[in-house]
Amino acid sequence: MKQITGTATVAHQLYAIVKERIINGTYGPGMRLTEQQMAAEFNTSRTPVREAMRLLTADGFMVFKPNSGTMVRTWSSAQITEIFELRVLIEGEIAGHAARHIGQDEIAQLLALQAEIESCGPDTSEANAARIGPLNRKFHRVIAQASHNERLVTTLANAIELPIVQRTFRSYSLDQLRRSFDQHRELIEAFQVHDAGWAQSTMCCHIHAAKHTLLRANENHDE
Repeated sequence: MKQITGTATVAHQLYAIVKERIINGTYGPGMRLTEQQMAAEFNTSRTPVREAMRLLTADGFMVFKPNSGTMVRTWSSAQITEIFELRVLIEGEIAGHAARHIGQDEIAQLLALQAEIESCGPDTSEANAARIGPLNRKFHRVIAQASHNERLVTTLANAIELPIVQRTFRSYSLDQLRRSFDQHRELIEAFQVHDAGWAQSTMCCHIHAAKHTLLRANENHDE
């Protein structure tokens, strides 16, 4: 890999790259990462690698275990449930606020994003999951911005940056992916008529469905 350069510090660039690789599954749960390995991979010294790994550990993406080293964090079913229950509360409220305040430009953005998300159909391949993930984050970000509630948006950001949340599309079956598409479309319909109750209930259903998909995937991974 070419040496990292730019205006940001090397450590923060490393942080961003490794974080994205954890989110997209390149570095899977439980994978051990060493300073020596990372320094060689990114063609840099171990000092910025050490700082990047410290930041990733502080933000919950990695964990240090004595006698084992630093590894990509794994998540228990209880932790997954806790994260998604928090999302239900926060993002449901955000969807309700968004329905009241959303404009035509933001609705157009959601329609365009959803068309792009569905452009390959209900394809559950790894390549399509990697393609959909960032688009889905943008979709939910537009809704958050449309809520005009900065406090809720800030709180949500702390929940949805967790890698377990970003793994959702990699766990879907064809039927579950179709259901996710339908729920996105129903959210847009609720926004078009500015029905806060409809938007909130649809978002809550959407997140509950994702929660149970990931819980099943997590249980299968542990078997």
